[in-house]
Amino acid sequence: MAKLLEGKKALITGAGRGLGAAIAVAFAREGADVALAARSRNELEEVAAQVEKHGVRAAVLPVDLRDRQQVEKLADDALSVFGGLDIFMNNAAMESTLRPFLDIPEDEWDSTQEINFGAAIILLRRIGARFVEQKSGNVIIMSSIRGTSGVPMGSGYATTKAALNSITKSLAVEWGPAGVRVNGILPGPVLTPGVRAALEDNPALLEYFGNIAPLKGWNMPDKVADTAVFLASDMSRAITGHLLVTDQGLTAILQDAFTMVSTEAMQAAAAPGDG
Repeated sequence: MAKLLEGKKALITGAGRGLGAAIAVAFAREGADVALAARSRNELEEVAAQVEKHGVRAAVLPVDLRDRQQVEKLADDALSVFGGLDIFMNNAAMESTLRPFLDIPEDEWDSTQEINFGAAIILLRRIGARFVEQKSGNVIIMSSIRGTSGVPMGSGYATTKAALNSITKSLAVEWGPAGVRVNGILPGPVLTPGVRAALEDNPALLEYFGNIAPLKGWNMPDKVADTAVFLASDMSRAITGHLLVTDQGLTAILQDAFTMVSTEAMQAAAAPGDG
């Protein structure tokens, strides 16, 4: 049976852990060579070993996305390491601290914008130029449902995701005539290893977020990775400019109903002795 991404070459940022690692392995399973970018070489090498088990090539490209020169070099290296690219998966992101907008330190705000949006723009310019020139290419941008509405205490992160949602649609329109597709993935809460570690001391809250959406049980990295495979493959060849929500129905809940459910669940999660 033919693999969905047979012979394709992909770059994935934020590929050292969590969603990026899951997407890298899913792409490899479907036959793609994968260039892996993140800060930690050790983490990238671990993911590369998993990728190569599927009989494809992996390239490890450590990068600090706050450094413009490193980001520009990443784009050039990714375009050359396999002799070209077919897929650019922009996944890297920095979670900002939950705090009121007026209390966010300027350096934290700047770092969030640089990593989540600024680095993406640099990569889109350089890789997108190649895609337009070759009249083919597939861009997938990992966004979030937090980029679709107001997020009190989380404006730094949400602002970057809203900007990514906007650039996804704009570039889809601009690059579509050249045969280049641009789509976004908007997950809700996902149980990555980092999220599990953050909530391990609060099992009630872990249970609450795992069942907040109509489809019960945590959304997992492999589910989101399957969505990325779909968008990267010819199965979605008629889709561009689309923000594909993968939140298990969370944003389909009416706000008034969501408030009642959330209040009750949060009270239960905070009750002494729970968990």
